Amino acid sequence: MSSSSKASPWIQPESAHPQTGLKVLNSLTKSKVPFVPREGNYVSWYGCGPTVYDSAHMGHACNYVTFDIIRRIMEDYLGYDMNVVMNITDIDDKVILRARQKHLLKEYSAKIEGLSEQLVGEVSLAFVEFINKQVGEFVEIKLGRKLTSESEWKEFATAIDFGKDPAFVASDLKAPMHYNTAKTTFEALAVARMKLKSGQAGKTEASALIAGAEDVLSQWLDRKYGTDVTDQRIFQDLASYWEKEFLDDMDALNVRRPHVMTRVSEFISEIVQFIQRIIDNGYAYEADGSVYFSVKEFDGKNGHFYAKLRPSAKGNTKLLADGEGSLGKEALGKRDQGDFALWKRSKPGEPRWASPWGEGRPGWHIECSVMASEILGQQIDIHTGGVDLEFPHHDNEMSQSEACFENHQWVNYFMHSGHLHIEGQKMSKSLKNFITIKEVLKKYTARQIRMLFLFSQWSAPLYFDSESMEEAVAVEKLLSNFFTNATAILRDARERPAEKEPRRRTLAPELELLEALKDTQAQVHQALLDSFDTPTAMRAIQDIVSRTNIYLQRGRDRIDPQVIQAVAEYVTRIMRVFGMANGSPAHAVGWGPSSSSESSQGAADRESTLLPVARVLSDFRDAVRELALSGGDKQSLLKLCDKLRDQDLPSLGIVIDDHGDGRALVKIADPEELQRERERQEAKAAELLEIKQRKAQEAEEKRQARIAKSKQPPQEMFRTPEMRELYSEWDERGIPTKDKAGEELTKSKLKKLAKEYEAQKKLYEKYIQSQEAS
Repeated sequence: MSSSSKASPWIQPESAHPQTGLKVLNSLTKSKVPFVPREGNYVSWYGCGPTVYDSAHMGHACNYVTFDIIRRIMEDYLGYDMNVVMNITDIDDKVILRARQKHLLKEYSAKIEGLSEQLVGEVSLAFVEFINKQVGEFVEIKLGRKLTSESEWKEFATAIDFGKDPAFVASDLKAPMHYNTAKTTFEALAVARMKLKSGQAGKTEASALIAGAEDVLSQWLDRKYGTDVTDQRIFQDLASYWEKEFLDDMDALNVRRPHVMTRVSEFISEIVQFIQRIIDNGYAYEADGSVYFSVKEFDGKNGHFYAKLRPSAKGNTKLLADGEGSLGKEALGKRDQGDFALWKRSKPGEPRWASPWGEGRPGWHIECSVMASEILGQQIDIHTGGVDLEFPHHDNEMSQSEACFENHQWVNYFMHSGHLHIEGQKMSKSLKNFITIKEVLKKYTARQIRMLFLFSQWSAPLYFDSESMEEAVAVEKLLSNFFTNATAILRDARERPAEKEPRRRTLAPELELLEALKDTQAQVHQALLDSFDTPTAMRAIQDIVSRTNIYLQRGRDRIDPQVIQAVAEYVTRIMRVFGMANGSPAHAVGWGPSSSSESSQGAADRESTLLPVARVLSDFRDAVRELALSGGDKQSLLKLCDKLRDQDLPSLGIVIDDHGDGRALVKIADPEELQRERERQEAKAAELLEIKQRKAQEAEEKRQARIAKSKQPPQEMFRTPEMRELYSEWDERGIPTKDKAGEELTKSKLKKLAKEYEAQKKLYEKYIQSQEAS
């Protein structure tokens, strides 16, 4: 029986080991189900890693930070013993194409000694080829022919309303990207021709043209010379470079490294053995040096099901073609359109390894099946990745793995993170509407980015824009202020023994806050057990912090520091679980050190820690001493104190908070955070000042306009050249009586004009009076 006629069954794992009560949203069931590891408390987890051919972007951050939060909850909060494996895809069509193109463009650029007609001609040829390849069908629709020369570009650009034509935009998701690439190249060509005419034809001008036409030129070079690339180190070097960049970005985002990291290039022999086993089991076949998985032989046979994750996508030729890669579209010998490559015969210009079927390379889907199974065995607890990988990648992974092992549930729990949307649009590297992680980290901290993810359901679409980030920054500020206040109060309590403080008369406020803390702990616990519901958990954390802040308003003499400590330590613990707090010891309060180096250095370097503070205090002492010797007044002394409080100490991470009882509360904070907050306040103040100045300027312009207008005699106001275009006759006061056509003006119009005349008369009389007075 074909599996298309009934749903794929999912078997709930069972265990005699006590369970935590955790439920997870399982993509295999599209519902929340009890999480039960196969082996007691041990959890095997395979996460799809990156294809390393370009910069890591916010889509990567969304996936890896999201699952890092979930991993930390499982390890640090629920206490599971985890074995996390992640792959690096260093053999793939994207890696091959990018490596070849970069290599060929570099070689081409090295040979160019200056700007020339030949270089311009070759870029122009590449430009025309690019247009016809990427949007050729639409060119024929609009122009009735293919583009034959660069000069026809303007005609086509005008025909598609410079890339805004709705039909053009709807024709292909990548159409706007192709238009922008072509536009950039066309403009670079125009500049290059101007430079040539003016005699500026050096290496600098040539490099500018090549840079402006990089995408177009590199594709053209690859079509001409890509098959000549034979050195496999070219592919390895590109993948190694971007792998390091990716791992550096993950470290910057505080994402824990996997316990085991695998690379496709290190598992070639295991991949060959895995494929042979699938062939032996009757689910794959060799054709023309490639090996294909037979969906027809697998689906519905021996209890197997194909496309468990997304049955509706079965047979979707576009998704299947995308899964085969851009270099696999000319596959020969494939028996059915739905079959997919396990092993690809290498064409000229591609990396290659020996196999029983000839020299070739692994297909995309087989890589993960082999690496996951080699490390974690024939069945895995958790498999994670982005939702865009559900079909065909993850469905094909499962099918080929179950075909190899002849089992029926290779993965027990599949978890998929939601799409990332940038300013309302789904982010995609292929559409070039992505923001790199490094770019985002220039504006926001890793903690602020993680805060954004905590407030979104991990399986739902996540919206990244300035508004959502400002909300994340605001919550971080709320918690930062709470931590600095709590730390200062606890330090103050330690330095001032309790017996010297006034005795409190009631415990009701403290009991209420402790009860609220207990409720918060229960809410957070239930939220995390409910498929890692971090938004609900974070709202509970916000609530207890807000309640504690209200309690703090009672004043230092009417609060119990131990209650504050209980709340602060709990909030810190949960932030540490979420990966927000760094290296804090068990009973510490706050975010912890801002970097790992700061954590390892600790308090060892007393000089570098104390010297900046000593200098500030020394400068303050010098200024106070000079003021005293010169007979300065009290106001000058207070200004020095304010400068110490508002500028000097905050730059060192020290905040002095004045209290009504006459004693200041000293707080320690991250100086970078204080600087960013100060910059935000200064930017806001500058914006308000700009608005104020603009309004003042507008008011002054209106005043000047009124002055200029007041100089005009009322009998002349309707006789200006502009007014003579509207009217043909005037009365003795100069008020119009007929329009240009000679028609009498209406009573209402005459009344309105007379009113304007009287107003101008008053203005003019005031002006005359002011002149006489002066």
